[in-house]
Amino acid sequence: MSTNARSTATSPQALWEAYVTTFANTEYGGFVSAIDYDGTRAITADRTVESYALARWAAAETGFTAGQEEFTSGLASFQDAAHGGYLEFLEVSGIPHELSSVKTAHRQFLVAAALLEAAVHGAADIAAGRTQLEYATGLFLREGRLLGSVARDASSVLDDRSPAAGAAARVLALGRLARLTGDPADREAAAGAAKALVAQFVEADGSVPDWRGLDGAPVPTAKVDLTASSLTALALLETGRVLDDAELVAQAVAITEYHHDHLWDGRFGGHWNHCDLDGQITIHREFITLLNSAIPIKTAAANAWALLASGRVLAALAETGGENDKIAASVARTRGYLESLVDTVHGGVFIGEGYFWTPPGTPVGPFVRQMLPPRDTPGVFHFGSSNFLRLYNKQAVPQILTALALAATQDSPTDDLTQTEPTKAEAVAALSASLRGASAEIEDIYSMEGVDLSGVMDVERHLNYIRSAFNPGQGYGWTPRIAPLGSGANSAPSVFGTHHSVANLRVLGEDPQELEQVTTWLTYAQAANGAFAEFPGGPADVLNSYLAVNAFQLLGHDAGPRDREGAIRFLQSCQNEDGGFGVVPGFVSDLFHTNLAVVALDSLGSAPADPEACIRYVLASRNEDGGYGERVGTPSDTYSVYRAVGTLALLGKDLPFREEAVRFLQDCQGPGGGFSHDLVSRESLIATYHAVAALFLLGSEPLRPLECQEWLSGCQTPDGGFSNIPGVTSGTIDEGFAAVQSLAILAKGLTPYFAIAVS
Repeated sequence: MSTNARSTATSPQALWEAYVTTFANTEYGGFVSAIDYDGTRAITADRTVESYALARWAAAETGFTAGQEEFTSGLASFQDAAHGGYLEFLEVSGIPHELSSVKTAHRQFLVAAALLEAAVHGAADIAAGRTQLEYATGLFLREGRLLGSVARDASSVLDDRSPAAGAAARVLALGRLARLTGDPADREAAAGAAKALVAQFVEADGSVPDWRGLDGAPVPTAKVDLTASSLTALALLETGRVLDDAELVAQAVAITEYHHDHLWDGRFGGHWNHCDLDGQITIHREFITLLNSAIPIKTAAANAWALLASGRVLAALAETGGENDKIAASVARTRGYLESLVDTVHGGVFIGEGYFWTPPGTPVGPFVRQMLPPRDTPGVFHFGSSNFLRLYNKQAVPQILTALALAATQDSPTDDLTQTEPTKAEAVAALSASLRGASAEIEDIYSMEGVDLSGVMDVERHLNYIRSAFNPGQGYGWTPRIAPLGSGANSAPSVFGTHHSVANLRVLGEDPQELEQVTTWLTYAQAANGAFAEFPGGPADVLNSYLAVNAFQLLGHDAGPRDREGAIRFLQSCQNEDGGFGVVPGFVSDLFHTNLAVVALDSLGSAPADPEACIRYVLASRNEDGGYGERVGTPSDTYSVYRAVGTLALLGKDLPFREEAVRFLQDCQGPGGGFSHDLVSRESLIATYHAVAALFLLGSEPLRPLECQEWLSGCQTPDGGFSNIPGVTSGTIDEGFAAVQSLAILAKGLTPYFAIAVS
């Protein structure tokens, strides 16, 4: 896509029109809350009051005309005639949803704030906003503190914790009301609530813990949530400007500076959706037990709130002749990040990004999903014992907020997050032209001889682990467990589990169970557009398309997708202008999905639509330390070196500067014998697999191969599976695959083509 075309796609008007068009429910009217990435289906047709309220706000503030009447009448349909306030969810047909038996402070006050932000029709809107503000205050404010949620009829308190987001939305509404009316009583109410917001929620360093307990202290699981924190900054800024209170404005400045200092991802760009109260980005395994998201992600919605807050703060400072380099930089780079999440193929903005995480919590490669999202999150898929959100799909709220935030800051500069600078592009082109030719000898990987690993692992226990995960007439699950406690994967048949199980069976010399039935079941996972999903009817993408196509290779020469040409078309459509591939068409490129797409295309007897551009993308990902980054300009990691060498080999090229790449990989071997994904992280099984495989493809091996082998063997658990590090809970077939393939490579039992094709 050309620069002009991308600029058009990322314009606020284009994003707004994409929302109004693609989220419209043509059958029942109104707007759905989540759709597939390509807009072909509504994946959550239920309606949310938050999206309608924010749409009214955005349309009024920006002057967007499309859909204004629908949003006004649609928001009115959420009014709770029986109990007051607004229902928070409606079924697709407009009937109150089961989730509407609960009312939350955040949403009820946000409706009031949005009504007042959208008060372009004068007295009627102001009156509606005031009525909702008074209703929510009476419902949630008890003895000077807010409740989190109550029953719809106010008969019981469901969450007595105090939410920062709810308190901030209330102050935002009060500040806006004071601005609109100028009434001394309204000004006094806004002033008192703003001072209470600072006293109760804002820490000295500018952080805003998202939940407070009865004692006023942050609850044990409190985080600095970007959305709640940004709302707090917006509320204090609005009230500070109305009251001409420099102290409140200074608090808003401190909060937005905190976002800049602690929530920005210096590796891949974008703000994380939360961090710890000490400003660190970490994973909390204990949060899983509490059914909270343990793994930080980056979302368009949270980044849009952050941009709106920092943009308004920067504009307010400019009005008084003030400057702030941190906030100016935050505005520019957040705009650039949001624009990078725009779908340049189908329009609109993706939900966000997620990553692999390794101990002690460093993001590695893209794994574009969120595990265990709250059950009121639009777009959630339920699979086996897991529920997850595919972040490459689209939700209503991010569309609205991104259009609003970009429109509000359209006079601000944007950080260019394109992956290849012009100077580097010239060097990459020269390097590409100088590459030596190479080729991977293609073979029938389903007919390989088994590798004897009986001396380094309990083979029979692992085979039993795989056999027990088999579902007759279908495929293999991630684990053999039926109903594990917590968030563990179960035995529900999946394309991922089937691929990795069949791969390990082949390496260990055993045929899969019910080979023909497994092959047939895999064909059911192909979607109408040619892509494959993890399970029939699920979300389809490059990762699962690779897994299915490669599984067909492993199953036998008669196996294959029912729509081969459709699979090829889908994979080729995921190649971007920079030559790399994203997880779905229009998503930003990365080396992980580039490699998977190239391997899958090779398995189908095809290639990227532009192989030379793909080669240049891989080369542009190379760093001075000899390694490769997941994206151009990101730090080197073992995963990406493996992806780079395999991709180039299938495209007929040899990896340049092989000695430097080998040195980088060997330097990542840790004291225990395993490998970390970079030079500073801890050892992990997945990183060890990628390093061992990459070294093998480069004609080398670990500096301490025996220690590596022993470390891998130590990862096997009593149930026959493998854990990501020795001595902890058994993992899934993902860890089992990494261990068996690594041990087979060290035993010199795999061919280069197998190590490239099967990953």
